[in-house]
Amino acid sequence: MQTTRLSIAYSLVAVSFVAFSLPGCASGSGSKRGKTTQASLLTEKLTDNGLIEQRVDLNNDERADVFNYFRDRRDTTRLLIRKEVDLNWDGRIDVRTWFNEAGEIEKEEMDGDFDSRVDWIDHYKGGRRVMSEIDTDYNGAMDLFKYYENGKLRRKERDSKGDGRIDFWEYLDAEGNVLRTGRDIDGDGVMDIRDE
Repeated sequence: MQTTRLSIAYSLVAVSFVAFSLPGCASGSGSKRGKTTQASLLTEKLTDNGLIEQRVDLNNDERADVFNYFRDRRDTTRLLIRKEVDLNWDGRIDVRTWFNEAGEIEKEEMDGDFDSRVDWIDHYKGGRRVMSEIDTDYNGAMDLFKYYENGKLRRKERDSKGDGRIDFWEYLDAEGNVLRTGRDIDGDGVMDIRDE
């Protein structure tokens, strides 16, 4: 169930990013009340902390669905430093994405079940995902941690008891096959049993 929700949410994110890159979407040319599929720029203003906030309507209901935050730079184009997206158009932010000075993604948080709590956090280095934190049971605590090397999942760590301690490890090869697993049976957060 969680994988399906997050897959749908990620698909909606992709659609929203593509929609804003379509010709004419930043011109405010969309018609009112859902008569077109083009995104439209609603407002662009300076925030109290000096960023430029751009509000974009994706579904032509005259409410912002995407919030882009830019910083002006001298002698070059402005820099997108954060993007917030309301995926299901309920007026609440579901995805927040942060970018570094090179324009590469640094971190992304997602609310996969639309309850206004973060369920998934991806961490990036050099534009590549290096770690994911996931709340698999939607109880407000991250319990699955995935680690990536060169874009491939190489290790998973789980807190299967919900006590805040890792108690199951899974190591994978470059193709995603399980190489070995380990378990903590006495609750001290240290691997006691290894299966290879």
